[in-house]
Order: sequence, then C-alpha cells, then structure tokens
Amino acid sequence: MQLLKQPTAATIKVGPFVDDGDGKTAETGLTISQADIRVSKNGGAFAQSNNSAGATHDEKGWYGVPLD
Repeated sequence: MQLLKQPTAATIKVGPFVDDGDGKTAETGLTISQADIRVSKNGGAFAQSNNSAGATHDEKGWYGVPLD
C-alpha cells in the first residue's frame, strides 16, 4: 500500500500482471482503461479514478497509473 498526501499527483506502479495459463509470463499488452481503475479515498467508497488515460505498460508486466 502506498499512501499519498492530499493534493499530491503521483504515478504509482501496479503489477506484475502475469499470464493466467502459466502464472509467470508477463502480460505486456493489457488495456487498462479509466473505468478499470478503482480507488478509495480516506477509506470511503470505491470510485473510478479521475485519470482519463488509464494505465500504461512500463516493463515486465508492471503498469503505471497516474493519480491526482
């Protein structure tokens, strides 16, 4: 878990995402849209992130998620 102070903009890394068939091959071509990214602020209800770009692949199955 990574904590961010308000109002801080940061790009966090999530992953690694791996193939469900063998459990080790990195998933590098996933499409993770804004609607797929759900966040909870101060323990409140989960909601879609403000970031319209979604997540982008960085390397070896790790994705960057911009938060603001």
